Amino acid sequence: MIEYSLQRSGAKKDLAVKPPLLRMENISKSFLGVKVLDRVDFTVERAEVVAFLGANGAGKSTLMKILCGVYHADEGRILLDGKQASFNNPLQAYGAGISVVHQESSLIPTLTIIENLFLGREYSRPGGVLDEAAMLKEYETLCARFGLSISPGTKARDLSPANKKMAEIMKAVSRKSSILIMDEPTDALSSQEITRLFGIVGELKSQGMSIIFITHFLDEVKSIADSATVIRDGRIVADHISPSTPIRNIVALMLGKEASERQTYAKASPGPVMMEVRDLTRGNEFSNVSFELRAGEVLGLVGVVGSGKTELARALFGASQSHTGTIRLEGRQLRFKSPAQAVKQGMGMAPEDRKTLGLILEHDIESNISLSSLGDIARYGFINGNKEKNRAADVASRLSIKYVDLKQKIKFLSGGNQQKCVLARWLLASPQVLVLDEPTRGIDVATKEQIYAIVRDLAAKGKSVLYLSGDPAEVLIVADRIMVMQKGRIKRVFDTVPTEDLLLKEMIEVSNE
Repeated sequence: MIEYSLQRSGAKKDLAVKPPLLRMENISKSFLGVKVLDRVDFTVERAEVVAFLGANGAGKSTLMKILCGVYHADEGRILLDGKQASFNNPLQAYGAGISVVHQESSLIPTLTIIENLFLGREYSRPGGVLDEAAMLKEYETLCARFGLSISPGTKARDLSPANKKMAEIMKAVSRKSSILIMDEPTDALSSQEITRLFGIVGELKSQGMSIIFITHFLDEVKSIADSATVIRDGRIVADHISPSTPIRNIVALMLGKEASERQTYAKASPGPVMMEVRDLTRGNEFSNVSFELRAGEVLGLVGVVGSGKTELARALFGASQSHTGTIRLEGRQLRFKSPAQAVKQGMGMAPEDRKTLGLILEHDIESNISLSSLGDIARYGFINGNKEKNRAADVASRLSIKYVDLKQKIKFLSGGNQQKCVLARWLLASPQVLVLDEPTRGIDVATKEQIYAIVRDLAAKGKSVLYLSGDPAEVLIVADRIMVMQKGRIKRVFDTVPTEDLLLKEMIEVSNE
């Protein structure tokens, strides 16, 4: 562990004789045999802003979900103000004074902003009648504090991404908790909104609240935090370091020395242009995106949360429409309104959320693998069961998928084996272009290496792969060229593989304009 001197601002003089407001001790957590947290100790003092840093998949969200009662730790304990606490659900954590601003919106789209704000804690008069006047008064006070001018009757679905984020923050702040977790709170905000948010964080701290601030934007740490804690591969590697620590040193802590020693794969010379994207734009999600993807090439697309890379992938695969610009495959313009049409025209995609979008969890392994190539095993509308079984068994063997029986439900496989089943499906379907969105998220190192090898093998056979990831290290391993996406735009394209620190710097250095 690299150590730096601790410089906390605003710490109270009597902290030495008081227990920390929060202490998580020896926290361990595994999912399906994969350890994602390994004996983690995490501490937050009273009236302290702690920046909690780490690459995607490092364990930040899992630790916070344990604190909030979403998950239960396999080992360890939580101490609040020196007293042991245990939460069976988020409501219990909220009752203990812990609030969360989630990375993804938790607002109910069909409710108004004021209904979302007071959901579950409505003000009432004697007799149980809602005190709408009191709620409106508090809403207007919060809006003035946040510099917002939004009608209380506005539906959450009609809010801009930035206003949704600000509404989430208002909701959490209004609950007057002792600990506030802010997970990527600035990813949809402008520079003015970020400045306003930082001012509010300062106010909350002066009132005695402690804030856990999770961010990928390392330039924010110096502006907002009293200290920073870094987690890597499920372990704390730096605890309460100074927020003035140079970004390059924080990056080194996030990546680890082993990053430069990871395996690389032979890169083939790419062939002719397979896919051409020009000026693709969709609302506030991404703008004027243009790139070329060649046959036999793995093109990496990196970006932090909120960069727009997943939204771009969905548009390329027909999962979202109403965009402008053109997509061409082998010179012909593609026009599709659904993923099914995209598959027919030579596209494939492994989505980021494999459980919800990539698999049918209640179906068996065999049918999930065969899903995108049923035309090859069906005749007159009937599936050839033996052919389906043999093809699925063959590709499962090639990818070293571990299972008991091909007829077992796929939900019982480990995350890594589920992901290999998604890839197996596309190996059988054999699309010209395969879009992989965070294909190694939440799986163990050994399986990651297997997936890298599968991707490089696809490229060697002439397939084109667009590889999306928030982890620069793995993109450097697997990609021939790399694009950096930020705030919905392609910020930079590396035609030759850059160094890891340069790539991460391009990802996290943001003007927030």
